[in-house]
Amino acid sequence: MKKRLAMILAGACLVSLLGGCGGNGTSENAGSQESAGAQQEEEKQPQEAAAEETEAGETGKDAAESASGETDDYYMVNGKTPEEVTGNILFWSWDPNFFEMVEKMNTIYPNVTFDFVTVASADDYMQKLQAALTSGSDVPDILAMEINNLGRFYDMGICDDLETHGIDPSLLVPYLEEMGRDNNGTFIGIPNTAAPGGLYYRRDIAKEYLGTDDPDEITAMIKDWDSFIETGKKIKEASGGEVSMIPGIDTLVQPLVNQTGLRWRDGNKLTVQENFTDVIALMQKIKDADIDAGLDVWTPAWNASFAQGNVFCCPGSCWFQSYVIEPNDPEGAGNWGVAEVPGGYYNWGGIWWGMYNQSENKDAVAAWMKYELTVEGAQNKYDLIHFYPGVKAVYEDDYLNKPNEFYGGQNVTELYLKEMDEMTVLRPIADDALFYNSMTFFAQSLEGTPEEIADKIEEDIISSNPQYEK
Repeated sequence: MKKRLAMILAGACLVSLLGGCGGNGTSENAGSQESAGAQQEEEKQPQEAAAEETEAGETGKDAAESASGETDDYYMVNGKTPEEVTGNILFWSWDPNFFEMVEKMNTIYPNVTFDFVTVASADDYMQKLQAALTSGSDVPDILAMEINNLGRFYDMGICDDLETHGIDPSLLVPYLEEMGRDNNGTFIGIPNTAAPGGLYYRRDIAKEYLGTDDPDEITAMIKDWDSFIETGKKIKEASGGEVSMIPGIDTLVQPLVNQTGLRWRDGNKLTVQENFTDVIALMQKIKDADIDAGLDVWTPAWNASFAQGNVFCCPGSCWFQSYVIEPNDPEGAGNWGVAEVPGGYYNWGGIWWGMYNQSENKDAVAAWMKYELTVEGAQNKYDLIHFYPGVKAVYEDDYLNKPNEFYGGQNVTELYLKEMDEMTVLRPIADDALFYNSMTFFAQSLEGTPEEIADKIEEDIISSNPQYEK
């Protein structure tokens, strides 16, 4: 239990996938990596120079005319011009980077201010939010809906209909728009980032033991999980046992679960036995092949493996660059590549921003959301922390769709766009975190038959939430 508690706390305090920005399970609460804000200094793009000029002197209507090619009419909020929009937005976040991103909107809406409150994790956020809702005071104007909690927000009925404030869902990548709609089809949230997955590998290890570091060739070598295992055995043998294929088996939970397209419950009836014994059996097969380093996800040893050169690759999401790889391998620029994960495309993580339906600052929140869905707003997000935005228009030029020097000049955007177009993503349901946390915990040992492990997972979920049943 101590080990499990440590794993859960580490996950809650590290990346949310979001990431992420948040992602499935509390372990993806992208935001508390201390060095996540460290970025490679790059030559300023024309858009960045324009933003600096705006900050230096333009406000309100003048700024609106020059930002992202949008017209003045776009920036109107409920009949108000940008300079007429006022309000003081209460904003909670577990990632201080979001505070900086939020304030960028002042280049267009100069009279909106913020009160920022830092919370420890997405789970702490939900506890604090429930307390605020109960007391009826200090509820944040912007709601942070991490993917594992998004299903709860669908059911809570505290989000405003964004379309009534002129927020256009058609500006978004389709799967992100769909997830931003509640179960009645009401548009309640805009995405913080897209979160397509990838296999992040070290180029130096690939060259030494596989003879190539080309991402297409690496993808071909691991076209399915059997070939993934064989490649891992090859690396392990060639390195004299010094280099493992992956950090640990529990790192595979996110891709393997999401690739199935199956749910862990149907109403209150648990379906882990029915839907995930094959996933558990595959994890056991990979574990039996002895190609993992035995490192539990989000632990210090897991983090350290990215720079030590004793692990070849790790499945992850696009936000791994800023929240996982760069912070843990600060000298690794150019030594990383991104291949496709065997078994299909998947989404890992994400946060959706909603508007509290009792907010007294709805115009200000709507103004911020409008800014977020512009090309400029999306580019600012990428510049700050390499988030791949959910705004379709930002991918129409080469601002993001270009070689990424951290990945050795690979244009990873091409892969991410392909995934976003083709992957199937299940809509979140309430208590997703219970399932992902339990799967991750039992993946660390995998003791027993797949059926026995699935039964343990169901019992674990029921112990936390007795409303569910086998």
